[in-house]
Order: sequence, then structure tokens, then C-alpha cells
Amino acid sequence: MFFKYIRRNYKRNYKENSIFFLSLVVAIVAFYVVLSLEKQDVITFLRGMESDAVNKLLGLIPAVYGFSLFLIFFLIYFAAKYQMERRNHEFGTMMMFGMKRSRLFLWLLAEDIYSSIWALGIGLPVAVLLSEVVSLVTVKIIGVGIIGHQFTLSLKGIVFTVLGFAGIKMFANVLLSSKMIKKEPASLMNDIQEEKQKEIRQRRSAGFLVLGILLLASAYTLAIRKYTWTGIGLFSLTMVLGISGTFLLFKGICAIFTVMAEKGKAKERLFRFTFRQLQENVFLCANSLCVSSLFILVAVACMSYGVAVSIQNIKDGSSHSMDFTFESYDEVSAKEIEMLSQQKEIQDKITSWSKVRVAYLKTDEWGEDTDRMHHEYDTSDLDRAVAVLPEEEQEVFSTYYAYMPHLIALSGYNEILKNAGKEPIQLGDDEMAVFQDSEFCSRESEKLFESFLEQKPELKIDGKPYRLKEKVYSEDIVVDRSITMRFALIVPDAKFDEFVSAGSISIYWNAYIDSGLVEEKGLMKAISLVDAEMKKSGLEYENYLQNMGRQLFYVVASSYLTIYLAVIFLIIANTVIGLQFLMREEKTRKRYHTLVCLGSSSDDICRSSERQIKWYFQIPIGVAAISGIFGVWSLFSGILPNVLYGEMQTLFLIAGIIIAILFLMEYSYMKMVMRISKRNIMGMMAK
Repeated sequence: MFFKYIRRNYKRNYKENSIFFLSLVVAIVAFYVVLSLEKQDVITFLRGMESDAVNKLLGLIPAVYGFSLFLIFFLIYFAAKYQMERRNHEFGTMMMFGMKRSRLFLWLLAEDIYSSIWALGIGLPVAVLLSEVVSLVTVKIIGVGIIGHQFTLSLKGIVFTVLGFAGIKMFANVLLSSKMIKKEPASLMNDIQEEKQKEIRQRRSAGFLVLGILLLASAYTLAIRKYTWTGIGLFSLTMVLGISGTFLLFKGICAIFTVMAEKGKAKERLFRFTFRQLQENVFLCANSLCVSSLFILVAVACMSYGVAVSIQNIKDGSSHSMDFTFESYDEVSAKEIEMLSQQKEIQDKITSWSKVRVAYLKTDEWGEDTDRMHHEYDTSDLDRAVAVLPEEEQEVFSTYYAYMPHLIALSGYNEILKNAGKEPIQLGDDEMAVFQDSEFCSRESEKLFESFLEQKPELKIDGKPYRLKEKVYSEDIVVDRSITMRFALIVPDAKFDEFVSAGSISIYWNAYIDSGLVEEKGLMKAISLVDAEMKKSGLEYENYLQNMGRQLFYVVASSYLTIYLAVIFLIIANTVIGLQFLMREEKTRKRYHTLVCLGSSSDDICRSSERQIKWYFQIPIGVAAISGIFGVWSLFSGILPNVLYGEMQTLFLIAGIIIAILFLMEYSYMKMVMRISKRNIMGMMAK
């Protein structure tokens, strides 16, 4: 009988608190996914490439996990309090019929354990499945291939998810149950009393509203003008202005509902009742609504920034041309690389090599080193051409070519283009082509270069003019993305030999794995297989996987943790908003009975409730959306990696899509609250 009653109560509470149960399941999934991070394929791969950075990242996981447990505890406490308040009459009746307080305490504890088992039973399988899907999708997107994937179950993740979730849930239940059983049966059986109404002063509310808007406008200005990230002082000031402005805005927003209730035209039934309810609910719950709005803001900013940056990093890191790069500085190292390329084991796996010669154009004396050639480098005509660019870009752009430029021999670069399936460059003796590394060659930068080169500028070396081709080339010359050149000149081989001395040349030897081997083994295994042969030579080199490892670390660091925190903040905010409204509705149930006595139909009352819910959700969500736009703008303009500065439009587009998806989730939460509210109202009217 004892357990039968527990099961019946669980089913009833599940229907009445589906929002809370869903939030708990999502929290369990989020706990496991972040705790099992070290078992995912991408982290296993990164450990071999960026072990120190990965270990530091994983070292943050316990702190993030502890912080999220702290937040989820208050969510559980708040929701459990709402559940118990709804059942006060039931508990008082049990005690009136002789149930001991200790037995009632054990009863509630057993119900909590039963609900926790159900939540874990649903959440953990979903979490394991989602973790595997995330691992597979990530691996597939980055191009490593799924051949090496193996199913992994993180026992550590399961244990800490169960212990953490069950621990905070039981602790919250023990605290609430202890308070509840100390009450007298008569007080428990009384209806829930409405909170004492506070006086609403219209002028003070309007003042709060105006002051809040001004403070938020100040915070937005600091954020989008990049002042926020110039120092800890301005960052703190922006936070104080933003948070204070949000609190004052919610304190003052009651003035709007007062005007709407008093002067608005009653186009719908129960119009004034609806806005009077909102006026009191928003005023009495202003602080909790403000905190929820701030949580949604954090979720929007974290999710938008994390997803946008990770997608762009994946895109940049997944561009694959060559597989290995060796570098030689002298004849000895060059001969060693040539000998390696002629080994049968290497020839069977490498289809082609490209040898790219790179050097500085020396434009000044280097101390007593008279063996080094130096040249007169005249860029005055380039200064003329750069004048067509926007004024704010002229100074930055002119620094690209102002100093000793890199020179790239044409034949080697054409080999790279050939292996990439592109047309070679044709240069005359008096022509040069501009090279800009792909890390800097964004669409925005490319447009600037094109408008610059359309002026047909010339540069002079040793007094001889050279015309620049009107196209910018950005095909990577090495596999290692840490070797970058913002500006270089591709020159004919004869000119390259004329301008540089033999001792100042760096030669990059790029190796390309046989496509058949990649199709058979997958890219990751193919590179690993060839890498094992390369290591036997003892030569230093970089491979594509090491380059990818650096890119993937940024993806993991910027996406996994930010998205995890976004999910936690999002479920807390929405659950609090939903349950807060339902609690207020429960406390004002006598008003609904009065409406029935005055002749209002159930449909009218339910429609009034739906309008209240829409406003109740839309206010914090709307404020969070506006602040979120400026927050994401600030993040992109202030702490975006340099490599992504040229992709702002793409990043904003991705962020906009993510924000739209988040607000679809908000709409789903709102519809769930509407269904629960309608069921509660129909239950009230049936009594």
C-alpha cells in the first residue's frame, strides 16, 4: 500500500510538474555529457596533440560541475517547495488521521528517491546516446573519419552524475520536508494565502523604468564600443550598469501595466483583470523575473558565441590541402628530406611533393653581415593606391607592405595550386602577385585587396617597377597554421634568385598522401600510418593532424563549456518563470472562483491565463533578447580570436540562427505552462 501510494503520487505529480521533470532530465544529460568529455573521440585525439591545453581544460570541469550543481540545487529547492505547497492540504489530512511526523518524513523521502530513479533512468540513457552522437558528429564534421570510433561509457561520468544529482535533490527535499513536518495540521489544511499587496506608486515606478533604460543604454554603449574589454574597471562598470539597469527596468515596468489596465481599451473579456493580475505578479516577482532574464541573457550569449566560434573554427580547421610539411635551411637538411622522399615505404604512400622556397626581401644592412643582399624597396605608388580604401583601414592596410615583405618562388607555389586542382599563376618578368595567408584572407579583407589592386599599383625594387596582379592568392604554403604571412609577393624564380642569397632561403617540402590510401583507411588513420614511417627519419615536421588539433582545441574550449553553461542557465530560467507563475496562480485561486460566481466561463478564464503567461514569459525573454544582441555584439568585437575578425557577418548570421532556435525553445516552455495552467484552472472550477 505504501509503495502503491508513492507510485500513484508520482504519476500525478509528473502530470502536474512536467516542466520540472523535463528540466531535471535535461540537467542530468548536461551533467553526463560534460563529465564524460575526456572519453569522447575528439578529446582522445587532442590528448596526443595538445595534451597540456587539454589537461587544463579538463581541470576546469570539476569547478564547472560544482557551480552547476549549486545552481541546480536552488532550482530543485524552488520547484519542490511549489510541489509541497500544492499538497499542504493532503499532508495536513494525513497528520489529522494519525500519521506520525517521522513516517510522513520517510514517505516524502521515498517519493523523492522514486522520482530521482525515474529521472536518472530516463536521463542517463539519453545522455549516453547524446554523448555518442556528439562525438560522432564532431568527428565527421572535422573530416577525421568515423572508422576509428569506438563506443565508450564513462563510469566516472555516470557515478558523479548520479551522486551529484541525487545528492542535491535529496538535500533539498530533506530541508523542505523538515520544515513541513514541523507545522501543525490545521495550518497545513488552510488554503494558501495571498501575499500581502504592496502599494504601487506610479511615479516611482515610472522613474525606475526611465533610470533602468538609461543605465542599460550606457552599458550597451560601453559594450559595442569595445570599452568593456579594455580593462577590469570598465568591464566591472559595464556589468554593474547592466545588472542595475535590468533590476530597475523590472521594478518600473509595472507602470506600463498600470496604464494599460486603467486606460487601455477592453477589446477582450477580462481585459482589466488580466492586466491587474500582471501588474501585481510582475511587481511582486520583479526580482525573480529579473534574475531569470539575466540567466536567459547569459544563455543566449554563451550559446551564440560558443556555437558561432566553434562552427567557424571547424570550417577553418577542416580546410585540407597538404598532409605533411618539412622545412630545410641548408643543403644538409635538404638532402635528408630528399632521401626520405625516395624511400620505398614513403613513395608507396605519398603521391607528390611540392617544394616552396620562401625568403625575406632584405631592405636594410644587417650589421656586419655583408654577405646578405639588401635592396631598395619603394612603395610610394602603393601608398597612392591605398588612399581608395576607407580612412579607418588605410593606416592598418599600409602596414602590410611597409616593411620587408616575404618573397615566394613562383614554381613552388604553382605546385601547390596544381595539387589543389587550381590554375597556375602566369607572371612576366615585371609582374608579381600578392599572397595573403588564408588566416587573414577573409571575404572582407579580400574585397579591400581587390579595390586596392584595381588601382594597378606598382612597387619598385632597386628602382625597377613591378606591376601587381589584380588577384590575391591565399592557398596555404604549409600545413602548419602557426606559420602565417599577412603579406607576401609571389615572384618568378629568376627574380627570386636575384633578390635573395642562398643562405637566407627557407624551403618548405609539402607531402601529399595517396588518395586511395585515404579512402581505404580514413584520413586520420592514413596520416597516422604515414606519420609512423616519417618518425623513423628523425626529421622535424608538422602534419595536418597537429594543425587540426590546435583548431579543435579552440572548438572544444569555446563550445562545450559555453554551451553546457547555456543549457544550465536556460533550464533554470525557464523553470523558475513557469513555476513562479503557477505558484502565483495557485495563491490567487479565490479570484478565479469569484470570476466563476460573476458569470465568467472557463474559456474566458483560460484565455485570460494564456494572455498572462504570454506577457509573463515575453517580458524577461524580450529584455534578454535585446541585451543578448548587444552582449553577442560585444563578445564578437571584444574577445573574438584574431583569425575570425574577418568573418563577423557569418558569425552574426550563425548567432542569429542560434538565438531563433533558443526562442523556439522558450515558446515550447510557454506552451507547456499554458497546458498546466489550463488543467489547474479546470481543477479549481470543479471544486
